[in-house]
Amino acid sequence: MNEAQSNIFLYLIVFIAILFGAIVFVVIRSQIKKDKKAPEVTAGRDAEEAVPEVTQTKTQIQIPVDEKKPEAVEAEVEPNLHSALKKTEENFFGRIRRAFLNNDKKVVLEAVEEILYTSDLGPGTVEKLLSVVEEQLSGKEMAKIDSVKAALRTQMIDILSPYHPETALEKVSELGKRAASGPTVLMIVGVNGAGKTTSIGKISAQLASQNFKVLVAAGDTFRAAAGGQLKTWTDRAASHSTEGGSVEIYWPENTTDPSAVAFDALTKAKSLNIDFVLLDTAGRLHTQSHLMEELKKVKRVMTKVIPEAPHETWIVLDANSGQNALLQAKEFNQALGVSGVILTKMDGTAKGGVALGVVDQLHIPVKLVGIGEKIHHLKSFDYKDYVDSILG
Repeated sequence: MNEAQSNIFLYLIVFIAILFGAIVFVVIRSQIKKDKKAPEVTAGRDAEEAVPEVTQTKTQIQIPVDEKKPEAVEAEVEPNLHSALKKTEENFFGRIRRAFLNNDKKVVLEAVEEILYTSDLGPGTVEKLLSVVEEQLSGKEMAKIDSVKAALRTQMIDILSPYHPETALEKVSELGKRAASGPTVLMIVGVNGAGKTTSIGKISAQLASQNFKVLVAAGDTFRAAAGGQLKTWTDRAASHSTEGGSVEIYWPENTTDPSAVAFDALTKAKSLNIDFVLLDTAGRLHTQSHLMEELKKVKRVMTKVIPEAPHETWIVLDANSGQNALLQAKEFNQALGVSGVILTKMDGTAKGGVALGVVDQLHIPVKLVGIGEKIHHLKSFDYKDYVDSILG
């Protein structure tokens, strides 16, 4: 090997040594950086990934004191008539309480009169209550609101008690007249938006949970979406059925005559040994006389299948409608002979006093009240609980 070749070989060895050293340097530097970052990564992990140090023995486990305990989940409060009528109580007796802060008898009497007339009770009912208040205020006890409260309670109980059972019935199947044999037919009427479809679903669920077979007839043939909405609610109701109960819907395609739907539904119910038929009807204004006549026709057609049908005709009223609800009840009662009232949306309304006016002026019992959105939030009407709730 000559001198030139020896130099080239030497340069190659030096280059390889330098390259190897560079690689070693990079590897060592990377490891040092990784070791420095390791604590930061551990500290920055999500709570689910970080594992606290645990000292475990056979008898106990020690957990770091700074570990947070899960917060307790607050239990949901089930609504009742008292809570549902909170706004009504404040609008009615709450205002009367404030009126008694004045020592002038004349001012108090005028205030109470105004409160009664603006509480959706109806003029006839107001006169009865006002006469009682005037008698109380005319005596020595006029400054004591407790005596006025007692007098109002007595009068309200006198109005409601003749049309309701002494003890509220828990089962919806006991709230009306039952058929001696075959299906019991409930006809549900009312204006659009009052809550007919929702109420039918809730009633169906309660009946099915009490081992009854229920057939819901989609008699609202005017609204395209009515059948679909009713189907949604009957499906929900069916999920609450017991082993012996059931909920079905009769919703024929291409049928626009509500009388035909009612006739066929009752015929099917008889053949299937159904216990209850709930007939939905098209919502209409009480002022639309031609549509009210159609409802009369539906009732007549049902008697051709079951002579006593419908066994009950219940009107659904939105409690928020106040005096308008009272007018609706009058017109429907005149046309159809309403046997019961379902008051919906009682929760949150300040116009729950309409229940007293309906019973007093039309002599129709309140069967059910809606106090919430869930399927079991349709309760039988307890008139004593109602009176105590609005008087505080």
